[in-house]
Amino acid sequence: MASSHTDMEENLRCSICFEIFKDPVVLSCSHSFCKMCLESSWCQKQVKECPLCRHVAKRSPLKNLALKGVCESFMEEKRRRISAQSQDVLCGVHGSKYELFCTDDQKLVCLICVSQEHKEHNFCSINKAAEEHRNKLQKPLHELESKLQTLISEKSRFATIPRKLQIQGQQTEMQIKEEFKKLYQFLREEEVARISALRDEQKSKREKIMEKIAEVEGLHTSLSERIKNIKDDLEHDESLFLQNFRDTEERVKFALPDPKLDSGSLIDVAKHMGNLRYRVWEKMKHLCPYYPVILDPNTKTSNLEVSPDLTSVACSGTSLLNSPEKRSCYILGSEGFSSGVHTWQVDLEAFSYITLHSYTMAFDYLR
Repeated sequence: MASSHTDMEENLRCSICFEIFKDPVVLSCSHSFCKMCLESSWCQKQVKECPLCRHVAKRSPLKNLALKGVCESFMEEKRRRISAQSQDVLCGVHGSKYELFCTDDQKLVCLICVSQEHKEHNFCSINKAAEEHRNKLQKPLHELESKLQTLISEKSRFATIPRKLQIQGQQTEMQIKEEFKKLYQFLREEEVARISALRDEQKSKREKIMEKIAEVEGLHTSLSERIKNIKDDLEHDESLFLQNFRDTEERVKFALPDPKLDSGSLIDVAKHMGNLRYRVWEKMKHLCPYYPVILDPNTKTSNLEVSPDLTSVACSGTSLLNSPEKRSCYILGSEGFSSGVHTWQVDLEAFSYITLHSYTMAFDYLR
């Protein structure tokens, strides 16, 4: 009977949040999801498709009133069953009602237990013991909730990366095409190879960040379920709560992995654009410029604009010139130098002396 009840509960869980359906909707492919879960799943996608079978939804999902009624009935029955069990917690040895809590053994005892196995022990009321144990769980519970909020924040931040990857991929692809227009008669095969490499990297890094998002979502689901179970245990009757206390205490001992984004998660634009014409020149032997310093646009500040070939940088607008405040602007090269002599040409005629001095110091530091 218990197995049948468990199977039914599994069938009533949303495959996205893994909880009992809340306001369920059904798609044309017959799969059902919580309305909020489905909308959240679709918010980052251009094509609305079923999260399970990937069938494209051609119309808005409909409310699944029958499933909603079943879920509400199931939850009501579950609450009644838990309430009935909490009123019938008896001593497993003597079959008597628990009357006290043994502070030495940290367990519930009946009066027969007191007169036999616990003669020399200390006791307190069940209410007092339950209150103390509840208070003991508050701090780790708050810590878990804080970790959950951090996880939600990180998940939101990670979710923006695929869009940035897509934009970077599109912009870099356009830049590559512009370069290849100058040499198009000779470079058809080279152009295809370069764009293919870019798209492969974009695809590879998108897959990695999606795996990271899936990992964070898995941690989010696991931690949410754990917190929900702990809160459910805290709502139980004192006797049932104390009887299951050790299990509850184990639940709060949860070490949340620190989800970190791997370095190099964005497209290595410098790899695709850096010295592009020079590398092609090795095959074509035509006049193509070579640039010893390639800038990395992923490191620039917002007030700088990088040229498409990643060889020069300029301030965007005139805010830096007009503002009396010092503005920090910088960009890193794609590669560093540990030896040799290196020079740069810097056009500073439009900048003030303070700006000139800052740039001079910055390039001295690089050298």
